[in-house]
Amino acid sequence: LKETEDEKQYLEQITDYTQFIRQLVSGNKILSRKFYIVLPYKPETKGNTFELAQAQLNLTQDMVIKALEKLGMKAKKLDSLEVLHLFYSFYNKGQIKTQELTSTTMKAILQHNYV
Repeated sequence: LKETEDEKQYLEQITDYTQFIRQLVSGNKILSRKFYIVLPYKPETKGNTFELAQAQLNLTQDMVIKALEKLGMKAKKLDSLEVLHLFYSFYNKGQIKTQELTSTTMKAILQHNYV
C-alpha cells in the first residue's frame, strides 16, 4: 500500500515537473535542453549492504525513467564518464570547450584514485 502511495506521489511530482518544463521551454523558445535528476538514497537500517542499496536505487531509477517516458520525455542513466564530464563542465566552465574528457583520461583518473 505504501509503495502504491509513493508511486502516485512520484507520478504527480513528475507530471507537475513536466508541465513546468514545457512552459519554460515554450516561453523561452529553448530548442533543446538537458535536465538532470538526482535520485537520493537513505538506508532504512545501518546494516544495508552496497548491493542492496544499488538494487533499490536501480529499481527507483527504472520507475522514474518509465514515468518520464510515459510523459514523452527521454531519460537515461549517466555512466561514470558522463557524470565526471557533467561535474567537470560545471566546475570548469572556461576549460570544457578546449579540454575534452576522454575514456583514457577517465581511466587515468580512476587508476590514480582522484575520484
